[in-house]
Amino acid sequence: MTDIRIIPCACGQVELETRGTPIMAAACYCDDCQEGARRIEAMPGAKPVKGTDGGTEYVVYRKDRFRCSKGAELLQRQKLKDASPTNRWVAGCCNSAMYVNFDDGKFWVDVYRLRYREEAPPLEMRVSTRFKPEGVELRADVPSYPGYPFKFIAKLLGARFAIMFGA
Repeated sequence: MTDIRIIPCACGQVELETRGTPIMAAACYCDDCQEGARRIEAMPGAKPVKGTDGGTEYVVYRKDRFRCSKGAELLQRQKLKDASPTNRWVAGCCNSAMYVNFDDGKFWVDVYRLRYREEAPPLEMRVSTRFKPEGVELRADVPSYPGYPFKFIAKLLGARFAIMFGA
């Protein structure tokens, strides 16, 4: 597998490494993603996390194709609630939103799409749009779904099967 990407924080002290093709690139508008973005954006020196339309864009990778290759000791975990399985990881050196992972055994991680310095994978869909901020009109450049569409679930299941069968 030769498609290796290095995804740095704003100051370059933390780097993520991904291998291979991502599962997908999607923007999420759920309440948790919006609140998580607000909290990170409120940190000193933090850059915007969500777009002007309220969505947070992610590039989704299999866990086995993702690692922190530099500065792991600088990563700080953010949770909306102590019992939440969702972890938002921020580079403590510059308060850059880096990625999201889960305590409940999910096999993927969500890398914040805004972290890409080189060309980011193109956005494929918008999900949980029923939670978008009031008055926001979404662009029609990619499909938008009020929840999690079959296409979203199918991409995740396809990646899970690939892991199970060693692909």
